[in-house]
Amino acid sequence: MLKFGEFGKVVLLSAMVLAAVGSAFGANPPALAGRWVLEEGGRAPGGFPGNMELLKDGSCIVDGRSRTWKTESGRFYFMGDKAVAYNYKMTGSTLTLTNDDGKGVSYLTLAAAKKDEAAKEAAAMAVKTGAGTFTDSRNGKTYKTVKIAGKTWMAENVNFQTGKSWCYGGIAGNCAKYGRLYDWNSAKTACPSGWHLPSNQEWIALVTAAGGHSVAGKKLKAASGWSNSGNGTDELGFAALPGGNRRNDGKFYYGIGNDGSWWSSTESEGDLAYYRGIFYASEKVYEFNYDYGYGFSVRCVQD
Repeated sequence: MLKFGEFGKVVLLSAMVLAAVGSAFGANPPALAGRWVLEEGGRAPGGFPGNMELLKDGSCIVDGRSRTWKTESGRFYFMGDKAVAYNYKMTGSTLTLTNDDGKGVSYLTLAAAKKDEAAKEAAAMAVKTGAGTFTDSRNGKTYKTVKIAGKTWMAENVNFQTGKSWCYGGIAGNCAKYGRLYDWNSAKTACPSGWHLPSNQEWIALVTAAGGHSVAGKKLKAASGWSNSGNGTDELGFAALPGGNRRNDGKFYYGIGNDGSWWSSTESEGDLAYYRGIFYASEKVYEFNYDYGYGFSVRCVQD
C-alpha cells in the first residue's frame, strides 16, 4: 500500500488537460494525464512512487508496474490489489495530494529545469497560418509574408532605397536577391506604412516560436542559397537568406552567402543596437549589439 511520509516534490514534465475521458471517470474527469518524475534534488514521501505515467484511458505505469487510476469527488485513486486514495487539488499546473490526516503532503509542479524542453514543445505548436503577399505602394515591389505565432512577418528582406542603404558590393542583382543593407537609422524608416522594424522582444518571440536560439537558425534559414551545405529546413516559411554585411566605415562588404544579419529597433548602449545573426555553419540564432553605422538586412513586422 502506498503511504505518505515526509514532505516531497514530484515534477510534472508534461500535462494535458482533458476535455473528457469517458464515463468511467464519472462527472469529474481527471486533468492529470502526463509523465511525472522526481525533481532533481527532491525525494518522494515514504512509499510514494518516484515515477509514474498517467494515461488518458485510466491506465497508469507506476515505477514500471501497470495499474489504473481515477479521480472521484475530490479523491485521487490508485487501483491495484487495493485501492489507495488521496485528497487532491489542482491549481494551474500544480497538484497537491494529501493524506486524510493532512500530515502527508506531496506537491507536483512543472519542472523549472525543463523550461527549455517545454519551449521546444511550445514551438512545435506554433501556428504557421499560411503564406501571403504584400505590395509596397512606394515602389510596387511585392513581398512574400508569413504569419508565425500570431505575428505577420515579411518572408523576404526589404529592398527599398532610403537614407543610407546599399546593395552588397554595389551590385544591383544582390539587392534583387537579398534586399538592401541599411544602417540602423535608415533601417527604422525602411518599412512601409502599416509595418515596422521589429523590436528585440519581437525577435525573441520569433526565435522562441522556432524552438529557441540553439536550433532556430536551422528552422528559419531558407532551404537553399546558403554556402557550404549550410541550408536550413525553413519549417516556418521565414526563408532567411545570407545577405552579408557592410562595415561601418564603408570600406568593404563581407559574408554574402555565409551569414545574414537583421536589425532590431531596440537600442543597446552607447551607439549600439541589437540585431540577429545567422551563420551557414551553425543551427543557432545569435543576438549581438553593433554600431549604428553597420549595414545589415531588414525584415518588417505588420503593425
